[in-house]
Formats: sequence, C-alpha cells, structure tokens
Amino acid sequence: MGDRAFIVFSVGPVQSFISAARTLRDLWTGSFLLAWLTRKAMEPIYSKHGVAAFIEPDMSDDPMSPQNLRKELRSPCLPNRFLAEVPAEEAESLANACRNAFEAAWRSIAEKVRETLHTKIEDLKGGWLAEWESSVNRFWNAQIDSFFDVRVTVVPQEAISESAIESLLGHQAASGDAWANAPEEDKLWTHRAELAARVHATHKVIRKVTTYSPEPDELGMYPAKCSLLGTYEYLGPAELTKAAEFWQALSGKNGLSVGGVRIRSGERLCAVSLVKRFAWPAYFAEEFGADPRKMRLEDLATVAAAEWLRQEPPLSPEKVREEHGVWSGEWLHWDRPELDEDEGACPDAVWKQIKDKRARQGAAPNYYAVLMMDGDRMGKHLRARPGRQHPQTISKALMMFALRYAPKIVEKNYGVLVYCGGDDVLALLPTTTVITCAQELNEAFRKVWAQVVLQGVPGESATLSAGIAVVHYKEDLRFALETARQAEKHAKNNGRDLVAITVCRRSGEHTTALCPWPFLDDVKGWVSAFTPTQQNRAGASDRWARHLYQELPVLKGLPVEAMKAEIRRQVDRAEESTRKLLSPNEPKKAGAKIVEQLERFGSLWDQRSRSRGKAGALPPGPGIQNGQLLENFLTLCQTASFLARRRDQ
Repeated sequence: MGDRAFIVFSVGPVQSFISAARTLRDLWTGSFLLAWLTRKAMEPIYSKHGVAAFIEPDMSDDPMSPQNLRKELRSPCLPNRFLAEVPAEEAESLANACRNAFEAAWRSIAEKVRETLHTKIEDLKGGWLAEWESSVNRFWNAQIDSFFDVRVTVVPQEAISESAIESLLGHQAASGDAWANAPEEDKLWTHRAELAARVHATHKVIRKVTTYSPEPDELGMYPAKCSLLGTYEYLGPAELTKAAEFWQALSGKNGLSVGGVRIRSGERLCAVSLVKRFAWPAYFAEEFGADPRKMRLEDLATVAAAEWLRQEPPLSPEKVREEHGVWSGEWLHWDRPELDEDEGACPDAVWKQIKDKRARQGAAPNYYAVLMMDGDRMGKHLRARPGRQHPQTISKALMMFALRYAPKIVEKNYGVLVYCGGDDVLALLPTTTVITCAQELNEAFRKVWAQVVLQGVPGESATLSAGIAVVHYKEDLRFALETARQAEKHAKNNGRDLVAITVCRRSGEHTTALCPWPFLDDVKGWVSAFTPTQQNRAGASDRWARHLYQELPVLKGLPVEAMKAEIRRQVDRAEESTRKLLSPNEPKKAGAKIVEQLERFGSLWDQRSRSRGKAGALPPGPGIQNGQLLENFLTLCQTASFLARRRDQ
C-alpha cells in the first residue's frame, strides 16, 4: 500500500456553540451546523479516497450527504472529529484542503445569512440600515472568522517507530488473548493510531491565539455583549438607548422574519448567534429545497406537554399551525386567551380545545426532561483488538445505532432528538417518557454492540452513562443543558454505567439521585403509581417518602431491622388507595414491597462494587445500613413522584 499517514481533524468550541441557545430550534441548528461543516471538511478525502479512508466515523451510509438529507432530514449524527488514513505523500495537502473546506462552508453560510438580514432590515421602518451596515463592517467578519478553532494533525505512520511506541506507550495496550495472537502489523497499526490521537490531543491543549480585533464606532465605543454568546459584542449601535431601539425594531412579531424565524424580544445578537438563528431559513432551506416553515421545532412548553397533547382528544400543534398559522405551547398555561402580546392571542377554537383537555386531563405539564447519554471507556474498547478493522467495526456499530435506532426510539417516546453521534445522545422529552426512552436507548446500544462488534463471541459489552435533568419550561435552556451535563458527569464519576437524575424545582430545591440501569424498572413502577389517572385523579401519595426523608438523620443511626420496620410502618399507614397503587397484588404488604425494593437497590450496588472492585459514591458493606444509599433511594422515590405529577405541588 506504500507509506500511509493519519489525518486527525477536530473543531471546537462544541459545547459553547451548541448550548448558546434560548430555543430548541437554536439548539438543534447549532448541532446541525457543526455536523454539516464537519461533513464539508471530510469532502476532500471522501471525494478522492472514498468511505474506506475513514476509520472514525463510519461513512458507509453518509448521513449528512445532500442526497440523504433531501430524502429524510435526519438528526445530526456526525461527531466534530474524524480520523482518516491516506497515502503519506498526499496527507499534508489533504489536511489543508479539509481545513479550507470547513472554513469556506462556514463563511458561505454566514454570508448568505448576512445578505438575507440586510434585505430584511432594509425593508423595516425606522431607517436602521445605516446602523446595521456600520456594525457589520466592523464586527461581522471579525466574529465569523475568529470563532471556530479548527485543528488538523498529520502523522506519517513511518515516523512512529517501534522504539518510540515502546518508549511512549510501553505494553499498556498489548494485553489479552486478542493481542497475544494478533499479527505484529496489526499491533503496530493500533499503537500508531493511538499515538496519532495523542499527538492531536497534545496539539489541542495549546491554546488558540484568537485574532479578534473589531473596530469601535466613530465615538470610540463598542456595543455590549451578545445575549447568547458573551464573548462577542452584539451588532447595531453601541450607545445603549439607540441599541435598545434598534433591537426592538428587529425583534418580536413586527420585526424581521425569515421563513417564520424571528428575533425574540430582549435579544441582542452577535454575528455567530445570528447565523445560528437564521441558517436554516436563509441557507439550508434553499440547499435542500425545503419549506423552512415545515422545519419548525416546537417550543419547550410543547415538548413538556407532548404526551399530554396526544391523549384523547388529541390536540395537534401541526394542525393548529396549518389552520391558524400559529401555535404556542405557552397557551397551555394561560388563564385567558390573550395573556401575552408577544406570543399573540390564542385562536378561540384552539382555546376551547385547551380548556376541554384541562377539564379531562388536568393542567398541562410544565416540566420537561433533558437526556444526555455517553459511552463509557470507548478508548479502551477501541484498543481491545489490534488492527484497522476493529475500530472501523465499532464505528459501524455506532453509526447504525445513531441512524437506525436512536431517532425512532426518541420519536416513539414523544421526544426531540437533538444529536446522536453514536455513543453520545442529546434529546428533550416529556418527564413521563424519559426513563423509558433512556432504557430503550441503552438496550438498543447494547444490542447493536453485541451484533456488530462482538458478533456472538463472548466479550465485554460497551456501556452508557446517562444524565437526566428535569426542568421547568421557563428556565433558561442553557441552565437545563448544563444541569444535564453535570448529571451525566456525576454518573461517570461514580462508577459509570449509571443514570443520574437531577430535578430542578421552581421552588429552588434541586435534588440528584443515582440509579443502576436495572433499577429503572422499579422507578418506572413508582412513576406509574404516582401518575394521576381518570380513575384516581391524585395518584399514589408520596407523603410516606417525604416523612422518611425527614427522618433520615435518625434512620441512618438505627439497626437494619429497626430501619426496615420504620419504612414498613410509614408505608402501611398510608391511605388504602396509595397502598393499592404501590402494591396492586397485595396492598396490605405495600410496606414490605418497598423494603424489598430497597434491598434490591442495595444488592445492585453491592454487585457493582464486587464487579468493579470499588464502590463509587454508594459503598457496599451492610447494605441498607449505609445511610447514603438509603438517602439516594428515598430521593429516587420523590423523583419518581415528581416525574409523574410534572409540576410543583
């Protein structure tokens, strides 16, 4: 094959770009933009050497090709990084071409947005075009050109000698039967690929020197910071009074609109935020021949109520939008049909439907869930077998999960899939379906891994850690995303292969509970018991759990049997309807059933501890005698109650 070289490509910042969002549309568009731009960066290699050149990700079913996207607009599923193997003599030129392709695509989208906004502002009343052009000339290119940090590393394989591998890696990767029986060339290839990744990681540690030097206005003034990306100034006048008038003219229902996409009241945006906001209607709608109005993503209030809206009699936001030209999830929580001028009045026919549904089902849910999932120790799995084929097989499994399973599972559970890169998932869902969705994603991930990677041969399955944040739809979306991210990190830091659920109540009380995957069935049982129904409008009471939580300082010091006795006492003194819902088959033994679930919870932690050799946050020992374990269990009970009721009590 001749001399070969690795090309490692990555782009950042990822989290700050995607999470700088006030709406679900902003969030999804940021994710889509990164995937689209990364695919553009792959094009020089793809067009010359085809899908076989890519080791990570698998490109055999190119998910971001214009042909595929025109057929079916998929959720973004390309990571912001790729690893390719090319002839060594072409590597440098291809690497430069990848960087140039990314930057050219980004500038092309930004320029189209700029031109579109120019036209819209020209048509606005108030004569703001001169102010717009002045700020664009000073800030637009400076912000667009300085935002992304593109890193491309070329590592010729021949440059990595066996002595260098021995010096830098030692024998840490060469273990197990797969390594002992593998050809030397496969071992060498894997070591070289790992070193290429490490070289790139070292390259990324070196901080980017940003050349961002915008000019002040004629008075030497700069505008204040963007309301989404605080690193850049917003466009428009620098003087505060003029700036307020400028952005008031651009925002709201009487401001500029591109394919139905608007600037919200109170927002003041920089060039990067404006590109995120208007990229779809200004650029991608034409690129894919799609109606931008059909690309709407629902607001967070609608996400929270997605399952509630589908219950009989169903109320479809899509149909309301077709018939009346407008829909807002805010209407579900109003006490009159003209509560908010910015949102617009709710049509009389829709208002009647909303009132009827409230009478039948109770108030609409006002909390939703952010689900983040990430693969555990993927680097270890990639090194489990030497040779090029193994990481490509893993890449194939991850892409199969991202394309064939994750979108359907999230949609079935009334959610919105923002991103799935294979071993990482971001989705927004109703609180009543988020646990089922997480379970089904976890099961599908393990199934694909077993079929594609293990192929029936006994081996270690890959695992996922998940973070769930339950937040009010009026909370800042950036707060919700960061809370889910911290929950996922909490699961990772406490042993992996776990779910961490954080509930953020509007009252200010925030709680986090850890849960092993198998115990989620018990949590779902609680959610079902606590959920109000037509037969039982209140659902099971959770007073027993709250009383036990208040008694924790005493319970933690009790002998195990005394602790169990108090749990049974609190549950068994609950009203009969609660005991029937908690233990349908034997209501008189509801207390005993809760104790059995606590013992099962402790047993699962003990099993994890023995299999891992350590305990993480909830150590083994005398089972439920561990106070932290009991506290976590009771927090899970209360979390289940909150997921079921979906609102502050």
